[in-house]
Amino acid sequence: MYRFLEHVSDLIIEGENATFEKALEDVAQGMTTQMGGEGASEVETLEVEVKEENREDLVVAALTAVISECEAEVFTPKKISIERIEGGVKIRISGERKAHENIIKAVTYHGLKIEENEKCRITVLFDI
Repeated sequence: MYRFLEHVSDLIIEGENATFEKALEDVAQGMTTQMGGEGASEVETLEVEVKEENREDLVVAALTAVISECEAEVFTPKKISIERIEGGVKIRISGERKAHENIIKAVTYHGLKIEENEKCRITVLFDI
């Protein structure tokens, strides 16, 4: 589950789920909504692997990789799936080759929160 939080000029997405990977997947799925993915079809899949030392860096690098891959391939993402691999994550981006509607300029460390209790909650601020 993801939700958008209020911000004056940027975009904040919070993902909450049973595991870190699923919470990150939820944030990424919210990001696809911002990029216009609701109107895209799942006709192609792109894959990206990201490896980082800690979870904060992994969150920023994984979401940045999705944005970069979609920009480079002129691709609108519809669905994101994330699985844990040794030292990082493997990201599958389903969607179609067309320019996405809204540009996300950057994933920021500002306001980045990872909370793990009974569930994992990840909050990310995006520069739009």
